Amino acid sequence: MNWIMKEKEDGEMYNYFSKLNKIIGDERRYENLVMMLLALFIGIITGATAIAFNKLVDIFRYIFFESSFLKFNTFVKLRLFFTPIIGGSIIGIINKLFLDKKDEGFGVARVFQELKHINKFLMKPRLVFIKITQTIITLGSGLSAGRQGPIIHLGGAIGSVIGYKFNFTKRKLRILIGCGVAGSIAGVFNAPIAASLFVLEILMNKECLEYFAPIVISSITSVIITRILIGDTAFLEIKGHFGLVNYKELIFYIILGILLGIVGVFYMKSIDYVKENIRKIKVSSVFYPIIGAFGVAIIGYFLPQIFDIEYGTINKIVEGNFGLRLLILLFLGKIFATALTIGSGGVGGVFVPGIYIGAAFGGIFGIILNNLIPFAIFNINTYSLVGMGTMFSAFANAPITATIILLELTDNYTIILPILLSCAVSSVTTQLIAQRTIYNVTIEDIYDKEA
Repeated sequence: MNWIMKEKEDGEMYNYFSKLNKIIGDERRYENLVMMLLALFIGIITGATAIAFNKLVDIFRYIFFESSFLKFNTFVKLRLFFTPIIGGSIIGIINKLFLDKKDEGFGVARVFQELKHINKFLMKPRLVFIKITQTIITLGSGLSAGRQGPIIHLGGAIGSVIGYKFNFTKRKLRILIGCGVAGSIAGVFNAPIAASLFVLEILMNKECLEYFAPIVISSITSVIITRILIGDTAFLEIKGHFGLVNYKELIFYIILGILLGIVGVFYMKSIDYVKENIRKIKVSSVFYPIIGAFGVAIIGYFLPQIFDIEYGTINKIVEGNFGLRLLILLFLGKIFATALTIGSGGVGGVFVPGIYIGAAFGGIFGIILNNLIPFAIFNINTYSLVGMGTMFSAFANAPITATIILLELTDNYTIILPILLSCAVSSVTTQLIAQRTIYNVTIEDIYDKEA
């Protein structure tokens, strides 16, 4: 009797989805309206999900890194040393018990794969849940990664699940995945314009402006939800004065763009090098994240600022609280810590570590200019701030998104000319050298034009 009822319920549900899909698929007059409503729904879901994700990361960071950890005594420094190793161990165990080699893709790269092979359903809920759990452990235990990659994966998965559930066409699936990604980024970073541009410029390869309206709706809805629930604050609250002495100073931002383009290539190569070589170590794969975490722990023991608790270090760099020697150490330490984390199997994004590296390098460049020709620059801090967006543009090949996201993250619009110029130059420099982005996708392979 139970199986008869179940078969009846399944049949009714099938008929419901079939009728809804017929309305959406066959009636053009309803199509745009329904897609807008779905974008609104996805924006609500991703906004709430972004809040939950951030809160869980904050809870884990508090457990591992409450304020007393930052006092420089032997006991606290030992705890700082072992915490990343514990996190790496948990990640390694999860990899061994719950994941296969085919499950390695994550973040932006996985979304790219889903968009290219649109019928594969690569972002299944179980796998996304495991990866997000690993991300929270990675970030909470002080390993060097960011929030953007995981939240992009999660948002894309939300959009794809809805799209596959309704058996949508490939074009509509791409729209919904884009809506999910935009909503998630906007919710986490409180940056609706940059989130929309990220999807259009990077994921959609600058060719799909027909997707603009639903993606923007999802992005704005997500931000409204997060602002209502947790308030309206800039993701990075940076104090200070920024600007230009005169237009002649722009030449230094061209140089900064070239240098950070080269740094962007080094950043990508460092992660690739660890990925390729750590597997040559003849141990069980469960130990790879532990090996990477051990390296991060050593760096963090001597340079605890690379843990970047609550993004405080980025703010301090831009506000000019560190000298040249420490900035050089932070710049190199963060590159190697991120390469060890991501390359060894830690789960997280490359955006926040990237802007950290850009801020440090911008500060180094600004200090050198200030020592040589102090009358020719506005101040050192502006170079750190511009360096953040310039670095992202370099490794993501996204100068427009990098410009807007920096302006939205910092809520500071006084540096629009240097950031536009520097981002454009860094993007061109990286593509001339590497012809790829950090997401391990060549420019030609980014987008598949299937209908």
